[in-house]
Amino acid sequence: MRLLRRIEKTMDDRLRSMFSGGREAPGSREAIELYRDALEQVASRATAGKRGDRMFPFNLITIELAADEPERKTVLEALFDAGTLADDIRSTLKEEGVTPPPDLTVVMRYPEDATAEIRVICERGEKPDAAPPPGPVPVTAARLITTVGLASASDFDLNQPSVNLGRENEVVDSLGRTIRRNDLFFVENAHEANASVSRSHAHIRFEAGDWRIYDDGSSIGTSIIREGRLLTVPAHASRGVALRAGDEIYLGQVRLRFEPL
Repeated sequence: MRLLRRIEKTMDDRLRSMFSGGREAPGSREAIELYRDALEQVASRATAGKRGDRMFPFNLITIELAADEPERKTVLEALFDAGTLADDIRSTLKEEGVTPPPDLTVVMRYPEDATAEIRVICERGEKPDAAPPPGPVPVTAARLITTVGLASASDFDLNQPSVNLGRENEVVDSLGRTIRRNDLFFVENAHEANASVSRSHAHIRFEAGDWRIYDDGSSIGTSIIREGRLLTVPAHASRGVALRAGDEIYLGQVRLRFEPL
């Protein structure tokens, strides 16, 4: 399928962007192949309708992936975004002459006891967790410690759901109107590294039990050093990058260390 080859190239480019230019994370090529395998398995489940047309009788697709190591899970989470995957599944089905169901839902899972690299489950029924949604997950306290640069707080406690990071406390537009407030900021003249931080550089948000960092379109970019390896945080990415204990965050030339409490 030509569409699958195009999708594979897009996934390859996304991972290369995330994992620093031309270098790929271990297992990233395999992850792309698993993504392609998932699309092919879904397409193979189409059946012939009563009038000779082809149909896809399932509206719920659950994809289970084995992720024994944190770095492998990072690669898989970056690639297997449920929303993007649902769009690619719809495109793949349409290319095969199959009309996708209007209520198609994709769910990603990473079972600790997974016995196969990938398992694709196609079902017909209600969306998962049809019961009233659970309450919000309590925020897990964490801390940002500035190691290079001069911050408004050298040790900053993450104890609220979302925290903005930037060069100024208040960001204003051309008319002087406040358009954003940064909770942790780096005044430009306070340290030589601070000038590399954009006014609206990044934000950190607590989601589903993880602190995740997002680049908000900064000039120089946001990246992470984890166990000696560089991870680039894509600008305006829908899922950002999950933070792990000991991660060294680079906002331009400013450096922060992430520590759960």
